Amino acid sequence: MIKAQILSVGDEIVSGQIVDSNAAYLSQRLGELGIPVVGHAAVRDDQGEIEAALRSSAGPADVVIVTGGLGPTHDDLTREAIAAVAGVDLVLDPPSLENIRTIFAAHGIEMPPSNEKQATYPVGGEVLPNATGTAAGVRALIDGADVFVLPGVPREMMAMFEATVVPRLKATDRVIVTRSLRCFGMSESLIAERLGAVVDLHGEPRVGILASGGVITVKFTTAAATQEAALEQLDPLCAKARSAIGAVVFGEDGDTLEQVVVRQLKERGYTIALAESCTGGLIAHCLTEVAGVSEVFREGLVTYSNEAKTRLLGVRAELFESVGAVSEEVARRMAEGVRSSAGADVGVGVTGIAGPSGGSAEKPVGTVHVAVAVAGRTEHRKLSLRGVRSLVKNRAAKHALNMVRLVLAGE
Repeated sequence: MIKAQILSVGDEIVSGQIVDSNAAYLSQRLGELGIPVVGHAAVRDDQGEIEAALRSSAGPADVVIVTGGLGPTHDDLTREAIAAVAGVDLVLDPPSLENIRTIFAAHGIEMPPSNEKQATYPVGGEVLPNATGTAAGVRALIDGADVFVLPGVPREMMAMFEATVVPRLKATDRVIVTRSLRCFGMSESLIAERLGAVVDLHGEPRVGILASGGVITVKFTTAAATQEAALEQLDPLCAKARSAIGAVVFGEDGDTLEQVVVRQLKERGYTIALAESCTGGLIAHCLTEVAGVSEVFREGLVTYSNEAKTRLLGVRAELFESVGAVSEEVARRMAEGVRSSAGADVGVGVTGIAGPSGGSAEKPVGTVHVAVAVAGRTEHRKLSLRGVRSLVKNRAAKHALNMVRLVLAGE
């Protein structure tokens, strides 16, 4: 099976000034083409470091995709590195030079002499035309590996990859397919433990577990002759995993909690209204990120003050004295009040202490109460969240959405 390595060139990538979105895009596309990526590397704009990275990348890979370092300035050195590793000179490609001149002329500018280097390529290599920019790409053979060098500008890189690299890649008789389960409400370690009881975590298909923002994604990846054959391996595995993990699985592949909640509401013909305090409208923001949510979302109120909770939601003022604004009783009344005032089928109430101040021994920072009201009942959950203010708000919003999901699933 053909294997690929990705090499990103640029001081700004190594220093963290920009996120290397090129590598993510290339990894995904190569996987879709049935070519597994065995590694990523990033190097500075230093010719010696680029040369060393090229040699080390060409060893374990049959295909190396390089991005960056094709500009006209003194620190754009990828072409020079390619030529040095290949042991050849750089030569001028007249059609590429004419293309660059044409681009400048279209803007009424004379081409600076420095741009001429963008029309050079190593002897024995191949020029990859750039239809969206001035920097032509390069194809060369290094230590048996097929090396493609593309611009670092994402728009140009993607266009050149699709138009010139994909048709030139060697054919593969296998495709790589990934299925994912999306989970919320269980720790990564416990999910791994439950998975380990029903699937081989170290065999084939490959199993990966990724935690991000409180959501745990379990990925199953395999290679087969066809997508249908791959799914025949993955589907039973996903079913076993879903059964072992249980109700914390809220979706598959690219599903988000808000997408799943909106889908549930639409399936039932329900509407929803929100009363938020500590989350400050974040739940409403999440829901309104979903296209078509207007069919089910009635309104969202940010009732931050006690007075607003009383005036808009009907929370009795004496509750603030007896149990406090951050309490089960107030969360329940918020959910019921907004459901009634909005004429919605589902009401959500959230109140808590996001921090960093405002906590006490009885109610420390991160204490959050969530309530979900539907016809005839109101469910409540007390959360003890950790982290900075933004993290508490984010996790509280996700817990609220997940609670709506579970309440609707239990009907």
